[in-house]
Amino acid sequence: ILIASLIILLIVFSPGTYRWIVSSFKPVIYALIIAYLLDSLVMLFIKRLKVNRIQGILLACLIVIGLLGFLVYKILPQIVENISNIMSFIMYGDVDIAQIVTDLRNKIDNRYVQYITDYILQASESIRDIINKLLIHLYNMLMSLISNVGSSTLTVVTSFIINIYMLSEKEDILARGRRFIHAYYNDKKARQILSIFSKANKIFKSFLNGKLLDSAIVGVICAIAFTVTKVPYAPLFGGIIGFFNIIPYFGPIIGSVPVVLVSFFIDPPKALTAIIIIVIQQLDANILDPRIVGENVGVSPFWIITSVTVGGNLFGILGMVLGVPVVVLLKTIIEESIEMRLLEKGKANIEKNNLRK
Repeated sequence: ILIASLIILLIVFSPGTYRWIVSSFKPVIYALIIAYLLDSLVMLFIKRLKVNRIQGILLACLIVIGLLGFLVYKILPQIVENISNIMSFIMYGDVDIAQIVTDLRNKIDNRYVQYITDYILQASESIRDIINKLLIHLYNMLMSLISNVGSSTLTVVTSFIINIYMLSEKEDILARGRRFIHAYYNDKKARQILSIFSKANKIFKSFLNGKLLDSAIVGVICAIAFTVTKVPYAPLFGGIIGFFNIIPYFGPIIGSVPVVLVSFFIDPPKALTAIIIIVIQQLDANILDPRIVGENVGVSPFWIITSVTVGGNLFGILGMVLGVPVVVLLKTIIEESIEMRLLEKGKANIEKNNLRK
C-alpha cells in the first residue's frame, strides 16, 4: 500500500521524478517483462522435452534470437521501406479527394456508392482537412516509432541479458519473496497474499500468452491475405493489425483505420481491404480467440470495455492491454472475499439462489 501510494503521489505531484525513476529502472523493468513472458516457454520445454531449466532457458532464448534475426534480415527491410514510402506519400503526395471519389464512383455502379460519393463530394473540403490531419498524425507516429527503435536498442539488449539471469534464478527470487512476506506478516495474512500473487500470475500469464499468440497468428494471416490480394505494404499492414489485435475490442478497429485509409489513397479499390480485415477478425473472434485465449477473461463485455477505456486513459496502450487482466484479478479477489463473508454469516446459499432468480 505504501509503495502504491508513493507511485500515485509521484505521478500526480511530481511526474518528472516519476519518469526519471522509471527511466533509470527501464532495463530491469523490460527484463522482468521478457522473463515473465519467456518463462512459460521455458516451462513448456522442461515438461515436454524433459530438459533441465538451464537447457530450457537456452532453447527459449535461441528461438527468440532466431525469430528476431529472421525479422531483422527478411521482414524488417520491407517494413522500413513501406514506412519510408508511406511517409513520402503523406508529406509529398498530392491527394485530390474529389478526383479519387469521382474515379471510384465511375468504377462502381451501385446506388448506395453513388449516394455516399455525392455526399463526400459536397463535403470534400472539410473531409480533406480531416484526412490531412489524420495522415500527418500517422506520419508523426511512424517517425516516433523509428526514433524509439533506434534509441532503445541498447536498452533491449541489456534487458535481454538481465532476463537470462532472472530466468535462471527464478526459484531463488521467488523463495526470497515468500520469505519476505512470511517475515512481515502473520501466517494467515501471508497465505492470503501469496494466494493473490498465485491467482494474479495465473490470470496474467494465461491472458498475455494467449493474446500474444492469437495476435501473431492474426498478423501473419493478414499479411498473407494482403500479399495474395496485392494490397500495398502487406508486411507492414499485417504487423499493424497483429499489434493492435492485442487490445480487446478496440484494437482491431484502431489497427484497421490507418490500413484502410492509406490503402484508399494509394489505390482506392484496395480500400476493400476492410472486407478482408473484417473476415479475418470474425475468424479470430469466433474460432481462434476462444480456443487460444479461452475463457480466461471471465468478465462481461461491459467490464472489458470499461477496463480498456480507463486503462488507456491512464497508461496508454499498456493500460489498454493490461486493464482486462487487472479487472479479472480484482473481480476474482472481491468475489472470493464476498463468498467468504457470506459463508461466515451462513447466507451464501441464499445469495446464490437470489442471483439465479
